[in-house]
Amino acid sequence: MNELVYWVMGLLFSIVLRTFFRYHTPPRCNNALLDTALTPTLPLLLIDHSEVKARGAYKIPQRGPVLFVVGPHANQFIDPMVLVTHSGRSVSFLMAKKSFDLFWIGLFGRALGSIPVIRPQDISQKGIGRLTFSPADSPESRLVAGIDTKFTEQLRARTVLGFTGSNNVEVVEVLSDTLVKVKAISEGAGKVLAEHEDGVTFKATPHVDQNDMFSAVTDRLNEGKCVGIFPEGGSHDRTDFLPLKAGASIMALAAMSQNEFLNVQIVPTGLNYFNAHKWRSRAVIEFGDPITVTKEQVEAYKKGGESKRKAIAEVMDTILKGLKAVTVTAKDYDTLMLIQAARRLYRPIHMKLTIDETVYLNRRFAEVFSKFADDPLVLDTMDRVKEYNGLLKSYGIEDHQVMRTSFGKRVAARKFILRVVEAFFLFVFAAPGALLHAPIALIAKKISNQKAAKALRESSVKIEGRDVMATWKVLVSLVVAPLLYTVYSLVFFTYLLISSTFTLRQCIISTIIFSAVTVVFGVAAMRASEIGFDVIKSLRPLYLSVFADTEVLRLMRADLAQRINHTITEIGPRLYNSKEEFEASRIIRPEDLRYSEILIEKMNKSKNKTVDEVVMEHIKSGEATDGIVLLKAKEVAVDGKKAQ
Repeated sequence: MNELVYWVMGLLFSIVLRTFFRYHTPPRCNNALLDTALTPTLPLLLIDHSEVKARGAYKIPQRGPVLFVVGPHANQFIDPMVLVTHSGRSVSFLMAKKSFDLFWIGLFGRALGSIPVIRPQDISQKGIGRLTFSPADSPESRLVAGIDTKFTEQLRARTVLGFTGSNNVEVVEVLSDTLVKVKAISEGAGKVLAEHEDGVTFKATPHVDQNDMFSAVTDRLNEGKCVGIFPEGGSHDRTDFLPLKAGASIMALAAMSQNEFLNVQIVPTGLNYFNAHKWRSRAVIEFGDPITVTKEQVEAYKKGGESKRKAIAEVMDTILKGLKAVTVTAKDYDTLMLIQAARRLYRPIHMKLTIDETVYLNRRFAEVFSKFADDPLVLDTMDRVKEYNGLLKSYGIEDHQVMRTSFGKRVAARKFILRVVEAFFLFVFAAPGALLHAPIALIAKKISNQKAAKALRESSVKIEGRDVMATWKVLVSLVVAPLLYTVYSLVFFTYLLISSTFTLRQCIISTIIFSAVTVVFGVAAMRASEIGFDVIKSLRPLYLSVFADTEVLRLMRADLAQRINHTITEIGPRLYNSKEEFEASRIIRPEDLRYSEILIEKMNKSKNKTVDEVVMEHIKSGEATDGIVLLKAKEVAVDGKKAQ
């Protein structure tokens, strides 16, 4: 009997495990040693993200030196893992020495073959005393005085002094403990120093010689290997790029200037996350067209002086354009929310977009809102989207839930009761697994919040410090999860040994099976919780269908969708410089939009039918005569039946 139980449990475990990794294991790199080093982190990467999609991986050269320039750097140590597991090549990253010296992170960095980099901001010190600017001096004198300072002990030539309002000056010569000569004093810096007679506090950031780092990168490229760099210099949680450092451009030019037969390909790589700081977030990594450094640029770099600076700037401009072509950026959070809202309204209700198509549309809307920000049509559309978002907030629902409020009261009440029951059983199933794994979630959340607060205090560019949260959740889980499973297994083994009639061998086998089932059950509970939360989110529109009048909201959405369609039809050809190019680039055709309008009108009249039901009814009636529309409608209807 015991053998039969073991056999059944083992069979169930193997089926679940094989199914999970069959559908979730991402591409790997082509380095066996690196694959082995990454193996412990992959399950947590898979659990941390519900979906990671790669676009344009075919563009990556399979041989020869490649410089991956990656941005925006929104997810600290998760970003390198995503690139390594989806690029198909072994990549050595530049890693801050401050992080490299941490045991666990350094261990992972060494497995990746990372190159440590001393960042000036990591070794900056609080200045002793205060800086001031004597009225007797002028900015032209380039002298900065100190109060209670020890310049001779703390400062050297090329040290940067940073103070109030992001002002800074670079030291040229230390004259005494209270006086230094600087490279230049900007008007803003001079004004701040002059206004504070009692002086201002400052930070001293020493100059760092990066020759060893550049030599290591050049050696890797000469060996035909790949190097990854985040040109923003550090992770952040902003909606746009930080100013890019010139290091990527210098690396490529320096390597090619030393070896005339070397052809370094620069691959701009965009990372687009959806709620990067949360568990089960989604991501798209997109690889752009490789950038080739020309011989003319290499020759200009060799000449030095102004020609060298011009060559570096040219390559950096090309890199920035390449990065913007594979990412979605916005000037602020509110604009990003507008972009995403406009994209949702533009999507026909009968179409299911893939995650990479979603990112593509976000990017196109970002371009429209950026390049035509002053166009009256765009301004009017943005104002109406803001108004609609405000109305959604007052109703307490999301845009994708609006059309679900069209049910009649009786149908909505029945669906509401059924979904409450469904949510109850899902959470009953998930509860034991959630309780068993609660210590992991609680500890990971607490530590990640602490690390985010610390990162925010130490940074002048972060907004909330969210860029470090997912990293620390994964790192904490890597440590806590094995310890927790070990404790559970020891408790279970001790219980069997003391309270059962099992032999020692049976106790060991049972404990191994128990450990495996605990892990699988935890993953199953997590998935059940996800579905349960989705069901709970669907209750609000059903509640509104029963107890509130939402027709105004549905009509407003339908009108706004038509306006956005009109705006894109008018602005699109101007964005692409020709109507033909615009039409060829569209993933949502005009006939899709027309068909969506028909469906919305029918749903608003029908009251009791879902999108899929309206599509099927429309097909059967013979009204859907357009070939493309009919085909897509049938696909949606079939998908709907499968989902049911």
